[in-house]
Amino acid sequence: MRILLFVVLLFNAITRSSAEPMAIRHSRFRHRQIESYMNSKPEIGAADMQSTVLEAEGASAAGNQRLSTNNAFYFDQNVDHFGANSSTFKQRFYINGNEYTQDGPIYLFNSGETPASPSYLVAGEPYTLARETGGMVVIMEHRYYGVSYPVSDMSGPNMKYLTLENTLEDIAYFINSARGFINQSTGISISPKSKWIVVGGSYSANIAVWMRMLYPNLVFAAYASSAPLLASTDFYQYDQVVGRALPCAPQISQAIETLDAILDYGNRGLIDSWKRAFGLGALQNDSDFAGALTDQMAGTVQYYVPPPQGSSDVDTVSSLCSWFGHTNNNPLQNMADMTAAYIRNNGIDPVTAYSSGSGATNYNIYQDGRSWFYQVCTQFGYWQTAPPAPLQRLRSKYVTASWQSAPCRQFFGNDVTGIPDVAWFNRKYRGLLPNVTRVVFVNGLLDPWSQLSVSVDTDVSKRVINEGDNVVITMHRASHVADFYLSSSRTDFGINLARKDILSAIKKFLAQA
Repeated sequence: MRILLFVVLLFNAITRSSAEPMAIRHSRFRHRQIESYMNSKPEIGAADMQSTVLEAEGASAAGNQRLSTNNAFYFDQNVDHFGANSSTFKQRFYINGNEYTQDGPIYLFNSGETPASPSYLVAGEPYTLARETGGMVVIMEHRYYGVSYPVSDMSGPNMKYLTLENTLEDIAYFINSARGFINQSTGISISPKSKWIVVGGSYSANIAVWMRMLYPNLVFAAYASSAPLLASTDFYQYDQVVGRALPCAPQISQAIETLDAILDYGNRGLIDSWKRAFGLGALQNDSDFAGALTDQMAGTVQYYVPPPQGSSDVDTVSSLCSWFGHTNNNPLQNMADMTAAYIRNNGIDPVTAYSSGSGATNYNIYQDGRSWFYQVCTQFGYWQTAPPAPLQRLRSKYVTASWQSAPCRQFFGNDVTGIPDVAWFNRKYRGLLPNVTRVVFVNGLLDPWSQLSVSVDTDVSKRVINEGDNVVITMHRASHVADFYLSSSRTDFGINLARKDILSAIKKFLAQA
């Protein structure tokens, strides 16, 4: 039942994102791509629900009155830590100090490219760690997301304060101010001996690692789930992981090769007939058409969770591949039938969802997808591309970095080319070799983003590797951020072992204090 609920939440998020313009939709789907799984709400099981109920009664071990975990607090954050703008804005926080004991650690979770959710105060791995170590959970909303906007509109010039550097300094400034702010907001007195541990999943896991690297005197340790630390503008390795995870990858690849041959041939009548077959007849641009075919395969693998043993829940990988079992059709027709059903069942408007440049001049505030698009245009890239020949391709060769980045200028002005200097960025932030200690790196082998992360090889005997003073953990049947958000009631497919290792590592770090 929980997996069915997760799938429903995933497809609901896909449906919500379908109202976004093509450029934003693709940028969001390229990295924690739709705001479904992690920062929206963790999956809450029976054990988590029991903890949630208990939040309303009793007193914490530190003697503080139990607090509601739904209250938002607002911190006066600097708009620009490095420039002449000395104004401030209200940055949203959620705090759960109900597990906090004297000298306990503080787990700070910056919510990354989605709104902060108080659900992580009572469920998910950050809460579990706090419960097991007498810690506090602090959820901090990323600037330019949720309600934490420092500007009145999202025109190009107003996006200039959305930088990684300002984001990291937001956290540092908050930590330095936290004792007074938390005491005034909640009445909880934080011990000066309490250690700050920054945690996160996906992009917010990057933030956790970089905070530990750049602010070691403030951040004692970090827990990074599925952190794509290596910026890239030609991320073709994503497709390779998707291909290994899908038994029907050869048929998908054959369908894509056929489609590319049709597009190369250039017969307008033939191309338009296939667009209609895919449910994408309204798209004028052929690259937009080719790019629209990637979401379903990528999402199925990136968010894959195997059904519980003995359950009747649908296996989403098997369900997707069942479309290619229709031997009376060629693979391209099977892909067309699958895509048309996907679009129809999720109520996707192809023009709104998949047309490049759509919505570029909509500068209204509170467009989180637009914020993330700005970040990938200016600093991270993360453009998923087709693998070069002779590697197997699950996306069209027309899905290029230049096609994906072209709308950046339309959205934000000619200075934003969409091809950030990732070589410089990776030198500055050390790519896959961050200069850190006391960091727990966790990845699933089925996660396409693991190719940009600190991870171990595919040898199942190497589940945990100690790299100096860090711990690297691999979940061999899991995908993106599964350890961070799945219900604690899921103890199968190795996730229970990973969580045991995470807790053991954090306790080992704390013992060094």
